[in-house]
Amino acid sequence: MMTPSDIDNEDFDVKSSNDNSAILEVSSIATGAIVKQESRDLDYVNNSNYSTSVDGSMIASPSIDSFSTLPDQETSDFPDDNKDLQVKVDNPQKHPETLETFITFRITTRTTRAEFEESEYVVQRRYNDFFWLRQKLVDLYPSHIIPPMPGKHSLLGQLDRYSKEFIIARMKQLHIFLNRIVNHPILSCDREFRAFLTAKPTEFSVIRKNRGNGLVKQTDSLQNLAGTYSLKNRNLEFERVRDYCNSLNEKLNHIDKINCRIYRERQDYVAELQQFYPIFNQWSLSEPELSSLLTSISKVIEENVASNKKLNENVPNDEREYVAYVESVKDALNRRDTMQIEYELTADELSKRRSERDQLVELANGTTRSQSWSGSIWKSESRDEKLERLTQTVPRLAKRTEILQDRLECANENLRSDIDRWTVEKQSDLKTMLLTMADRQIKHYQDCMNNWEDLLSGLKFNDPSVDVKNIDKNKITV
Repeated sequence: MMTPSDIDNEDFDVKSSNDNSAILEVSSIATGAIVKQESRDLDYVNNSNYSTSVDGSMIASPSIDSFSTLPDQETSDFPDDNKDLQVKVDNPQKHPETLETFITFRITTRTTRAEFEESEYVVQRRYNDFFWLRQKLVDLYPSHIIPPMPGKHSLLGQLDRYSKEFIIARMKQLHIFLNRIVNHPILSCDREFRAFLTAKPTEFSVIRKNRGNGLVKQTDSLQNLAGTYSLKNRNLEFERVRDYCNSLNEKLNHIDKINCRIYRERQDYVAELQQFYPIFNQWSLSEPELSSLLTSISKVIEENVASNKKLNENVPNDEREYVAYVESVKDALNRRDTMQIEYELTADELSKRRSERDQLVELANGTTRSQSWSGSIWKSESRDEKLERLTQTVPRLAKRTEILQDRLECANENLRSDIDRWTVEKQSDLKTMLLTMADRQIKHYQDCMNNWEDLLSGLKFNDPSVDVKNIDKNKITV
């Protein structure tokens, strides 16, 4: 999982724009003054080309250089499924400024829910806004599975974070992230999520600032203890889910390693082909009778080079992103275990204090021994004082134990419900991922094969009835 420092590096690196990496030069502030962090978050609103929609939200002005939709119009229109809340992410905009360069994404929301004042909202959010939302949901709903954010580098080629391919891939993953939240019956009703979808830039900046530290989080010592403490009563149901997640991660990582190897091998193959087809062009110059055939072969090889490059440039790498989703499930299991650890520690403490109290009560009912002055300048706690203290402590611990037990039971139910929902979603996601992977490879090799068949079909044969797929090279005439 990315740390806040990673996010800072992600959003605040300043890079020079060029033709290959620029998405849209929205704002350019030529000021030498040092701008405070709070005002920097709003610079893209006050100094960029934005227009105001009917509901007052900020939307990006049209531009030839902007990306208006996801590839192949995947989210250009909302699905016609009568959902009461629909969200899409598109139109990434680049904001090169003096102190930083960052990307914003347009989020369009349509809803019929009563808690929303309007039926449609259009806002701009940057990557660390998405990160803030996820962290807030993790803090508010520790017993639920919170969908993962896209990784810092999600492509095999480790592309420039301002390149078109990287931004499109990130935009698609952010769209998936938000829609997973939308499809969740609890997370989609959260007020922070609603503010993320609807608040204007100035309002959202205030919300982020004021609600930054208002949550009661588990202590670091308790979180560290979760890694060393052995649960007394492990839940076998959740342990089976954890084992399955570990196994699934191993399989997905293995697929990813194979894809990386294929990617590198295809790069080497393309490099060899690029040296190969010029040879046929030179050969054709010295063989006039074979010139047409050799030139055609060179052209086919060149087309196959382009096809291989295209395949390498559009690597979806969905398996790597889904590994992050599986890790989110494991994180939810770990947070649930932390709750159980806190409950067990409190229950142990309650049992210990009750035992001490009972021992003191037994002594009080037996022979009474007066406390002697041992000569120390410090007065030891008397038996009666200790009994009185334990009498006050035990009820507090009993109440605390009861609260933690109720919280653990609720967490079990919440997590069990989320795992059931994730299991259904996982089957669909993995099926789509594997089919997409297979279809891409099939289409690539079909295109390469069609290039060679087109070459053969353009040749002249002595026997017109010869099947092109079963050609005898001796029958070819040039």
